[in-house]
Amino acid sequence: QMLTGMVDDNVQRLKRLVDDVMEVAPGIDATPRTIDLGAEVGRIVADWARTAHFPLGAASRLQVDLPVEPTPVLFDPEHLRRVLVNLLDNANRHAGDRPGAIALRAESLGAAQARLSLANDGEPIPPDVEPYLFEPFFSTRSRGTGLGLYICRELCERYGGSIDYWQHPDGTAHRNEFVVTMRVVVAAAP
Repeated sequence: QMLTGMVDDNVQRLKRLVDDVMEVAPGIDATPRTIDLGAEVGRIVADWARTAHFPLGAASRLQVDLPVEPTPVLFDPEHLRRVLVNLLDNANRHAGDRPGAIALRAESLGAAQARLSLANDGEPIPPDVEPYLFEPFFSTRSRGTGLGLYICRELCERYGGSIDYWQHPDGTAHRNEFVVTMRVVVAAAP
């Protein structure tokens, strides 16, 4: 039974690895759709919190700041879900226990870009690790595939966006911040 369990665990891990690689394989349809950034992020966070048994609300470790006005961006909703869930899982793993330890914010940066940022109060990423964050098969976890942030980067770039890591100075409440920029849908002139 123990050996069967080990084989099953490894088969599931290999399946996840293949699925991850297929997600960013060339030739996959990358037709962006217009989605409302705030509404879509709100849905993704609610779904993630429910499945992760993560409490939301005023005393939650996760504080969410979404735009009131519609922010139409070009992205695939399922791919945005993939990016955000990866970032939420990482933040949940590394952030402290205090309310507001994780801060999620979506905002318009003007006519051409919008930004989604997820910051946490965890220990800063070491300088020798930071250059490899978005490289394939790089992981600091023994059970990690090392594809999470790589796939996030590939999906963002597929839709004309980007993802970056910013480390803030000592004394800042949220030292680690991942920032996703994406293209805003420009309304046609009347």
